[in-house]
Amino acid sequence: MYSSSSRRPFRRLVPLKMAQGRTATDYAGQDYDECYDRCEQECGEEAWRIACCSRVGKIAILVMSIIVLYLIISALTPSESTHKTDLNEPRPGINLTRANQVLTGLCDAYERGDVSGDSCNRLCYDRNWLVTDFYEGHKTVVIVKDGGQIAVYKSTKPFMDQFDEPKDHLTDAEFSDRVVDMVNDELRLGWPKHYRRHLMETVWPTLLRTKGEAMSKADRRSLWALLKQPEFILFRVLPLTRVTPKLIGTCGHMYQTESLVAFKMKGYYTNLKAKILVHVMGTLKLLYEFLDEPLQWCDVRFDNLGLSADYPKRFALMDGDMVYTKSKLDSLLKGRPCESDNDCKIGDCEARCTSNMVCSSRSNGNLEVFCDKLVNKLFANQWSKNNKYLVACRDTGRNITTRLNELRLTWSWNLPDV
Repeated sequence: MYSSSSRRPFRRLVPLKMAQGRTATDYAGQDYDECYDRCEQECGEEAWRIACCSRVGKIAILVMSIIVLYLIISALTPSESTHKTDLNEPRPGINLTRANQVLTGLCDAYERGDVSGDSCNRLCYDRNWLVTDFYEGHKTVVIVKDGGQIAVYKSTKPFMDQFDEPKDHLTDAEFSDRVVDMVNDELRLGWPKHYRRHLMETVWPTLLRTKGEAMSKADRRSLWALLKQPEFILFRVLPLTRVTPKLIGTCGHMYQTESLVAFKMKGYYTNLKAKILVHVMGTLKLLYEFLDEPLQWCDVRFDNLGLSADYPKRFALMDGDMVYTKSKLDSLLKGRPCESDNDCKIGDCEARCTSNMVCSSRSNGNLEVFCDKLVNKLFANQWSKNNKYLVACRDTGRNITTRLNELRLTWSWNLPDV
């Protein structure tokens, strides 16, 4: 029925004497001689010859090799517990002695009754601080691990006695009026005096739980020191900006902010630049849309941006020292004596020196600075006319107002929930 050319060769099983007197199963045919010779040369023992020459044996050897490789890699890779231990270790090079001096001075003042705050009790309960980071420059920042949580404490000065104290003879109403004046001087939003009670409850939330009770001397002293710090006022009074970290609490002159993941631009982030661009534009959108007073950010850097699950499609500003309302920035720039445009700069915010030798109001805007210091660094010379965000930055031949208006339209379509 089958032709001779299509008929498979018949293979007979015959015993075969080996060189060492052993027998092996011989599959008659051309394939066996080649396999047998290879086994004789490479494997030696009969068990290894079977493993080398059979499909099942080869698969078993492959699986064993993978297992051995996995065990080697596992032995060389730090375990999860090691990673957790590393997270609890202080950052190399920080001055732990100085950090403990700052916290000890604060808690000593709290135990004497000189200061107060809703974060003091937890911070000073047992003083068994695990300081993981400390910074002292234009601001003092202490980061501690507290019950598995990261707690960030900030102040412009390390110790309470470096701040002025309020006058003792002030009545509650007079003290509240001073608070309104300090907030208005910093934000220039014209907070009316007849709403002073609401403002007091905003800057010192404990008053919400102690209706009718007067502030103690420690309360007044602590709030007074906090109001001397522009970042505290920004974070506490303007949480509706939605680009500043939440304030968790205060203790004396130090305020506790939520912990953010610092965004530090790295080379491999360029693979995520489309998503980073969306976050940048979300932040820019909120700066422009804050009430009738667009916020002016004069220290635009990737290092000043933070990430949090509570801030989708936008970055949070980790450092608010150079964030101003438009009215506040105008008060700092407009009318300042000058000889050249270089005399009319506050960080990234620039103005012009007029013919009257005084500075104008701000001449550049958030859009221009964001494009120059963030977007252009992210995308270099790569851009597409189909990306409206990049067009707003790269199409410099058009008026800045026109570009901004088109960008607002794009925001309304693409970032309505920001």
